[in-house]
Amino acid sequence: MGQVSKEFRIGALVIVGLILLVLGVNYLRGFNPFGNSQTYYARYEKIDGLAISNPVLINGFKVGQVTRVYFSETGDGSLIVAFDVEESSLKLTRDAKAKITSSDLFGTKAIDLINGESEELALPGDTLISDLEMGIAEAVRIELMPLKNKTDQLIDGVDDILENLKAVFEADATLGLPTAFESIQRTVESLEQTSLKLDAMVAENRSTLASILRNVDGITTNLKNHNDELSNVMENFSDISDSLAAVNFAQTIERANTALIQVDEITRKINNGEGSLAQLINSDSLHNGLIETNRELEFLINDLYMNPWRYVRVSVFGRKQDKALSEKELEKLREIIDEEIENRSSDDN
Repeated sequence: MGQVSKEFRIGALVIVGLILLVLGVNYLRGFNPFGNSQTYYARYEKIDGLAISNPVLINGFKVGQVTRVYFSETGDGSLIVAFDVEESSLKLTRDAKAKITSSDLFGTKAIDLINGESEELALPGDTLISDLEMGIAEAVRIELMPLKNKTDQLIDGVDDILENLKAVFEADATLGLPTAFESIQRTVESLEQTSLKLDAMVAENRSTLASILRNVDGITTNLKNHNDELSNVMENFSDISDSLAAVNFAQTIERANTALIQVDEITRKINNGEGSLAQLINSDSLHNGLIETNRELEFLINDLYMNPWRYVRVSVFGRKQDKALSEKELEKLREIIDEEIENRSSDDN
């Protein structure tokens, strides 16, 4: 067998290089023809930059890599991620989660496998439960959101302050500022004068205040010295209040109410003219009769004084006493004369 030509060796070397290049590229893309890997799938709504050859981790240890990413056949925009697990001794449960996480501070994505509690094992080719960890940018955005809201509120408050300042320093509004400042100055001066007057008043009445305080001190001392007596007084008041509480106020008030009703009934009858007392109060006959009786009694006394012999017969030396007219007789005589004069005047007319 002759020597291998130089051209053949070059061609073989190129073919081997191409094979190694293809194998290397595929390996970087997640294909390892020499490994005993098991393929699993997970379905995501979004993958946040997960790409082929990104690592698959369990507890931070790399056990495989992503081999393929493609759209779901349902056409809803969801993504199917295929990844190989090269550790044949690793057992994944049926409820294991394939969670997309950030593997470093630069945001490189990886799939973190988290076993569940199910006793049933997942088989190669199964679709695991998908999960997505919040990215650093999203976490920062959420953390900064309250600060952003506070900043917006602060800016709004500053805008309001600037608007108010603008309104204050407008031409129409600033016209009243000098007057307002003068009024404030006068108020301050008045307060200062009032303070000075109060200081002077306190200085003038210092002795009076001291006397008042001494009196107050004496009163408190007196109260303290007579504390026992005050306690006795309070106990007596307590006994009195207990005695008053024991009285049947309800029965007493009921009796008083009954008496008031009876008095009201009597008053109503008197006003309506019912009964002797009502007639006595409401009628003038008794008053007129009493006046007439008094007048007759006066006439009787006068007649007794003028003509005592009519009632007591006394003879002095056997002489008959002269008869005199009493006031009653004179009154009747006057009435007869007046009546006769009146009759004659009417006859003349």
